Amino acid sequence: IAGEFDLDIPKYLTAAASTVEQLKGPLKAKIIVPSPALTPEDVVGVLEGRGWEADIVTQSTVSGLIGVSPKGLMKCVDGRPSNHPGMNGPKTLGGVYAIATNRGVTDIRGLKQIVKEVKQNGHVPSVHGDDHAHPAPMGCGFFKLWSQGKLDGIAPPDFNSEEGQAAVLEAGGVYEELSGAHQEKVVYINFVPNTTIAPKAGNQAFVVDAWIAGKFNLDVPKYLIAAASTVEQLKGPLKAKLIVSSPALTPEDVVGAPEVRGSKADIVSGLIGLICILIVRCMHESFLARMV
Repeated sequence: IAGEFDLDIPKYLTAAASTVEQLKGPLKAKIIVPSPALTPEDVVGVLEGRGWEADIVTQSTVSGLIGVSPKGLMKCVDGRPSNHPGMNGPKTLGGVYAIATNRGVTDIRGLKQIVKEVKQNGHVPSVHGDDHAHPAPMGCGFFKLWSQGKLDGIAPPDFNSEEGQAAVLEAGGVYEELSGAHQEKVVYINFVPNTTIAPKAGNQAFVVDAWIAGKFNLDVPKYLIAAASTVEQLKGPLKAKLIVSSPALTPEDVVGAPEVRGSKADIVSGLIGLICILIVRCMHESFLARMV
């Protein structure tokens, strides 16, 4: 709170310590710090511990990575073809059900509030079914596992798939229908903000846009474990590619580029050259001014 109100932190903490001492309080302190952020390397370790094959790749090597659009569905990670055109939205577990399961929301009222929250954050909220499940909304494997209590540490919903579908539609969301069978070959776990991968009928993949967890303040470890468990229980591929941002271009990279092309480059000499040009220009302008 000291930072929020621009307080003198040493003075503030010294006053706190002095207060406890003079009140004869316990001279025993526990200093609580934020837990370190989960890194892609941490995720690789967890997945490998579950028997997965996992690699970290940069966004520049993933040709299908695209920017998200406000018109794109916040839709399920399912890689099957959809009857809806808005495939350039973030991919989450069961669409809006991802947020509900992570926060422990199990009722219709809470689900409708999540739909409204997603809309307020610039995405099109959705859930889905498929063309062969009975009832159709049970074609979402994530919802099916959730409703059957098969996701560890996540309480099942108080509503069925059709009631969930109706609630999402009533709150202003979208229902999409997927077709065909699961043929996913890989699981993409995407950490690059505001990007996603659109489903491809002939080259299916599960796409988990992990960056969305930060936007909606989700429990990241819980979210990613639920994703891994879902793929495992659906007999999906235990092969993951974790997509991270490409490293920023550095001055050393710029130096390296001309050298690769057969010329020499040096940051210091480049600066000296620029300074010399500026000096010559100033001398020329000064000379012209005297001539006038």
